[in-house]
Amino acid sequence: MTMFKLEHLPPIHHLLNGHELEWDADLRHLKIKYTALESFTNPRGTVEGGMLCAMLDDAMGILAGLNQAERPATTINLSLDFFRPCQVGVVETHAYFIKEGQKILNLESEAWQDNKLIAKSSAAFMVL
Repeated sequence: MTMFKLEHLPPIHHLLNGHELEWDADLRHLKIKYTALESFTNPRGTVEGGMLCAMLDDAMGILAGLNQAERPATTINLSLDFFRPCQVGVVETHAYFIKEGQKILNLESEAWQDNKLIAKSSAAFMVL
């Protein structure tokens, strides 16, 4: 049993309208849907990049909490690439481990909308 409990999600997860979590323990893969609201948009009417970053970081943070060391972890760096604008509506994220070390976790997450990749993030988390 991991020390992180999916029923105790961080407050930002709820602010971002996270829902429909799917944790595959065998594949070590987490899928989460978020609902991007009108209030998340920039002056062009598309979802602000920082809101997408928050969704991807949230997904990786929840995944990091499910690490094999069963100890909390925190983000120590994060990079993000944007591929197309995100519209108001459902954003599906996929987060997965690249490498699970004893002290450092390397993770990636992707944001998808209408079956199109809109952003991808890579991060390192330090196990505390």
